[in-house]
Amino acid sequence: MSAAPQDGRPSDIQVREAQVSFRDVALEPPFVISGRPLTHITAVTVRVDAQTRSGRAVAGTGAGMLSVPWSWPSAGLGLEARERVMRELVQLLAAQATGSSLRGDPFVLWRPLYDGLDEMLERTARHAGIDAIPRLAGLLALGAVDNALHDAWSRAAGLPLTSMYTAEHLREDLGCHGEAGEGLHPGDTLRRPRSQLPVQHALGVGDPLTADLAAAGVRSLEDWIRSEGVHHLKLKLTGEASADIERIRAVHRTATPLRPDLRLSLDPNEAYTLPVLGELLDTLEREDPVLFAAIDYLEQPIPRDQTPDPLELSRLSARIPVLLDEGYSRLSQLSTLRDEGWSGVVIKAVKGQSHAMITQALASAAGMRIAIQDLTAVDLALEHSLGLAAVLPVSWPAVEYNSRQYAAAANAQLAQRAPDLVTVRDGSVRVGPVSRGVHDI
Repeated sequence: MSAAPQDGRPSDIQVREAQVSFRDVALEPPFVISGRPLTHITAVTVRVDAQTRSGRAVAGTGAGMLSVPWSWPSAGLGLEARERVMRELVQLLAAQATGSSLRGDPFVLWRPLYDGLDEMLERTARHAGIDAIPRLAGLLALGAVDNALHDAWSRAAGLPLTSMYTAEHLREDLGCHGEAGEGLHPGDTLRRPRSQLPVQHALGVGDPLTADLAAAGVRSLEDWIRSEGVHHLKLKLTGEASADIERIRAVHRTATPLRPDLRLSLDPNEAYTLPVLGELLDTLEREDPVLFAAIDYLEQPIPRDQTPDPLELSRLSARIPVLLDEGYSRLSQLSTLRDEGWSGVVIKAVKGQSHAMITQALASAAGMRIAIQDLTAVDLALEHSLGLAAVLPVSWPAVEYNSRQYAAAANAQLAQRAPDLVTVRDGSVRVGPVSRGVHDI
């Protein structure tokens, strides 16, 4: 049985006010994913003013990213209208957190928001005159609010955030998420913080590999490798097997003379069927065994709303780990992923600290693989993502860091505040010791 709620802790908080702000971030050059150019993304910041049990005032700040094309790729609404709806959702969730009489740790404050998300999405969709809003879009809207709750909680206690995910500070274990969570707390599975994080360099479908193929002002893969030493590459695929095979080979030919220690991950962005993807891997394994051995994992190869054949996916996962990304929108999915054939999940800080902490704990306890991605996070959201990557029990060391490629200007304030986080040397960034709050790393 899950541990019963206990009396209040001195670190418990109650939200009094919340403020939300948005920032439009242009991607230059556009990030091409499955033939769709992503030209902008919205950064969101939430500040909560809270009060401890003793009446002391404390503030917390949370950041996130609202990527409409990623979280809500199609609807009866245009892109700008979907953007407005997602911004409205953040406002609604912040107001709901403010209007709550709950006092407790951030998981206690977050859970009613998470449990009521479907109802809020249905209500908002009716108001917008559309059939539905994807739950993934709702998770991104909730993420910044949740991150602010954790930040305020840590600052109220004056303790490093990751040191507080224990029975001493939390009212409940994770038993409410199933038997696997009974007696388990998120801090039980965290690792000692890493001081260096290898950078995973993204390659959009149209990104140039060599200088002679690069347009003016656009850097080639060769240039990135020579200047930063990146050696973990994430390749976006198109779903056209023959073209993707040639692209993978071209990347390998270009990169390995510069970085013999090259590692690859493949992200088809839902563009494949499992049989076709299996044939692609057959070809690479047969004709390019050295290249095939450099592939770490596959990320969300099939459409997010498709239920895979368990035997077929299990056979694929036995060759190369296959991770769920866009299809992961409910914590309850973790209990069935292994039976469905998945190897593990992708964690994104922009879905919220509670979601990330619960996911890593339950996935680790079940022996599933974990990778962390950042959804082109900038500034505070990037700082949070890197700090999270430093302590998560990830299965591969590299952390996605797309904004240095596509939105470098949006990290100007971060560069002044924490220059090591925007300086890549020998393929890695340095992170400092954990202090407190979701942004102090």
